Amino acid sequence: MIKVTVWNENLHERLQEEVREIYPTGIHGCIAEFLSYDEDVRIHLATFDEPEHGLTQEILDETDVLVFWSHALQEAFSDEVAERVRQAVLNGMGLVALHSAHGSKIMKKLLGTSMTLKWRHGDRERLFVTAPSHPIAKYIPDYIELPVEEMYGEYFDIPKPDDVIFTGWFAGGEVFRSGCTFTRGLGKIFYFQPGHETYPTYYDKYVQRIITNAVYWCAPVRRLKHPMENQESKMTPEEISGYAAKARRKAEVHTDFARELQDAAILNRSGAAQGAEPAGDSKGIRLSIFYEHLREAMEQTGKSLEELLSMAREAGIRGVEMEFTTLVKRPELNRIIQNAGMEISNLYQFFDFGNKYAAGMHTGRKMIDTAKAMGIARVMIIPGFLSPEQASDLTKVSASYEETAAYMEGIAEILAMRDAIAELTEYATERGIMVSLEDFDSFTSPIARMNQLRWFLEQVPGLKHTLDMGNYAFSNESAAEAYELFKDQIGHVHCKDRGEEKEEDPEIWEGLGLPYGETLTHRRGIKPVPVGEGYLPIAELVKKLKDQGYQGYFAIEHFGAPDQLGFMQKSAEYLRSLL
Repeated sequence: MIKVTVWNENLHERLQEEVREIYPTGIHGCIAEFLSYDEDVRIHLATFDEPEHGLTQEILDETDVLVFWSHALQEAFSDEVAERVRQAVLNGMGLVALHSAHGSKIMKKLLGTSMTLKWRHGDRERLFVTAPSHPIAKYIPDYIELPVEEMYGEYFDIPKPDDVIFTGWFAGGEVFRSGCTFTRGLGKIFYFQPGHETYPTYYDKYVQRIITNAVYWCAPVRRLKHPMENQESKMTPEEISGYAAKARRKAEVHTDFARELQDAAILNRSGAAQGAEPAGDSKGIRLSIFYEHLREAMEQTGKSLEELLSMAREAGIRGVEMEFTTLVKRPELNRIIQNAGMEISNLYQFFDFGNKYAAGMHTGRKMIDTAKAMGIARVMIIPGFLSPEQASDLTKVSASYEETAAYMEGIAEILAMRDAIAELTEYATERGIMVSLEDFDSFTSPIARMNQLRWFLEQVPGLKHTLDMGNYAFSNESAAEAYELFKDQIGHVHCKDRGEEKEEDPEIWEGLGLPYGETLTHRRGIKPVPVGEGYLPIAELVKKLKDQGYQGYFAIEHFGAPDQLGFMQKSAEYLRSLL
């Protein structure tokens, strides 16, 4: 958890209607909103008019990163508080100084120069990435355009930066070192120029990503007293006790989950759960069911989870597929499933790597670590979605692999997804966990079609494919053809059938990139039905998987079924007849 204090004078918003219209909750409110989308960031807001400007010693002690915007009240800012913030940075607190905060007492104290520059209102800015390997520039295009921004121009009186990550060019011809990093004591500092109060700069998605990246980069590993304070560099017993207390409080938040992990590890090592089978793969094909189907069945039938798990086992089902966030919220589910003589067969998770890379990586590693501790052999990633415009453009070229690959390699969000999947696949492989991508049934998904999946699978060594038999029909593609293309990379299988229905929604044809009314060759409806009662070649695919020696799970899937229990039992009976 990164504890961020977002500080703003909050003066312009109260005095200027044009600023209030752009930032109705204040600049600090806007910044806090997009930072708070990240589940690993905790936000505290502070403004000039609060006692001690809202930056008391207690607040700073609990702040990992201070995001600071100031302008009109630079000289009115307390010298005492400025010195307090300087000491906090020297002790390890990160500082993200935005726009005119370059002239703040805090920055002048930390950097030791006048911080003067040239300026002019109302100019177009092109912001170039000049340190593309730096974490703050991760997944930012070669340059971004800000239609209107306050021009800052050289000479900018600052000490030599550690890195100049962004260089701004303005339509008037000026250039500026717009994104610079510094290290002072144990603290990291990032100065970022865009953000004049009368322009909507902080709504730009790339500006938001840069600031989010900066928060993660500036965050300290831990906070220490710095030797410059004439203190011993070793921690005192009181400090050690304080850190231990904080560690205990943090651990208490996750006590239940940690206990479940520990219990699961013991169970998986000893096989002590009554009726439990060993976790991980064994010879042959086994059946599993989605936890969400069981949850819906509880609502539909009034039966308990334990009763439904018992009925699932009687039907020949041995695994439960589950979303990772569900397991985090209800860690006791692992014990309940183990006690039923079953195991979690696959964890899956939705991500937004294109816009929240750092947060997604944190969650992804946590999912893999949990899988390792609980003996879960597989995880599946849904990496994110595209804008409708991007998805439409990608759909238009989806019939050609070469054109698909060329388009995908030009989209920053897709490249972020690829790199995240590659990092997590390597991380998982080292821990004996398989990572897969399925053909996801959404028109805005970049993994909805064969050529899109082929690109990811060719780009990421070790990545496997979850063959979803019904989702290729969603995209009007053949599951049998997909099997032939990916048969050597299939690591997991979703057994989903589709029922025929009359489809007249023009958005279907638009999403598929086809003229409205054109014959849908492979898509004859997406109605949920028990496996074996639809139009898909389930028996043919099962035979091919058996013949090739596939060993793993067939996950029964029928989201939206009106009778989840009945569908589950019929699907299991049909698949067992084929196996």
